[in-house]
Amino acid sequence: MSSRRFWVAVFTSLTLVTFGIGWGVNTYLIDKRIELAGERLALLGTLRRDALERYVDTAAAELSFWGANDFILEQQAWIVAAWQEAVAAGRDPAAYLRKTYTEGDSSSRGQKQTKNAAIYEELHAQLHPTARRFVTERGYHDFFLISPGGDIHYSVEKENDFTTNLMTGPYKDSGLGDVFRQVIASPESRAVRVSDLQAYAPSGGKPAMFLARAMYDHDGQFIGVIALQSPTEKIQLIMHFDKGMGETGETYLVGQDYLMRSDSRFSELPTVLKQRVESGTAQRALRGEYGVEFTTDYRGVEVLSAYSSLPIGETNWAVMAEIDKAEILESATSERPVIAGFMLFFYSLGIWSAWFIQRSESSGRSGELMADLDVDSSGDFLGS
Repeated sequence: MSSRRFWVAVFTSLTLVTFGIGWGVNTYLIDKRIELAGERLALLGTLRRDALERYVDTAAAELSFWGANDFILEQQAWIVAAWQEAVAAGRDPAAYLRKTYTEGDSSSRGQKQTKNAAIYEELHAQLHPTARRFVTERGYHDFFLISPGGDIHYSVEKENDFTTNLMTGPYKDSGLGDVFRQVIASPESRAVRVSDLQAYAPSGGKPAMFLARAMYDHDGQFIGVIALQSPTEKIQLIMHFDKGMGETGETYLVGQDYLMRSDSRFSELPTVLKQRVESGTAQRALRGEYGVEFTTDYRGVEVLSAYSSLPIGETNWAVMAEIDKAEILESATSERPVIAGFMLFFYSLGIWSAWFIQRSESSGRSGELMADLDVDSSGDFLGS
């Protein structure tokens, strides 16, 4: 019975210890995986945010370069003066430019519109090839010259916004109208203004972001606004770089209205300005906070979310880097066979050790008994 109690105690103790160690090691590995995943997500989110900042800064620098170009400034000053002269004479320069450049009718060029029309065409012919090459090679959609009063008198694409007025026209509440008003609110500032990403009707309702800056003549007088229209392709390229994101990882942007500013990796349809994201981490990011924690994402899936914010003009975007919790746990559980093998070895070693100790004790007791028997036998012999 004593031996039986010994082995029951041994098996029970070893089982509890082995289970405890296995549980501890497994918990440690899961926590470590979560920690490493959080650090990687935070790094990836930072890299995306930095790339977006560089993109906006580069666009602002290019806009500032063109806004200070002597050739552009000379054309801008002349066009503004000629436009005002035409309006004062009772003519409609906007109607003429639309007819000439968007309807393809050139029958009246240089005739009914006086020599100003011919000069505009000459200046347009000099500017247009360079401007088109610039927007094409640099990945922009359009390039605008706008008068101080809001008339768009030059555009590369000449969509429906061409010749409209950004103070009174149909697109005054667009992203382009927004940055124009920001510039003229402080015309003495040389800062580049940036709009939020919004649907832009003249471009077929596609999302677009605008950058604008004031222009000055050689006497320092405000002569209008130069602007760029940036499509979403560059932003998508930055946010969809998925190296190091695993099977379920993604990075995306969210605006103050809780709508995505980049497409979801998991949707075949566009999600920009369509998919709503109101997770707790997105809300904290839009308040300017940053961190890493578990949350339920816009798909209803529990994810590890690294969040931070990115100032864009007068608004804030949330920069989200997330990966499914299930993928993190699956990565951690992939090491369980190794842990099980180690635990089995530890358990077997414990049983062998108990057996060896018991055997040694049994051998010791047997030796003592034999010695006692030898002593007793010797005494009896001598006594006899």
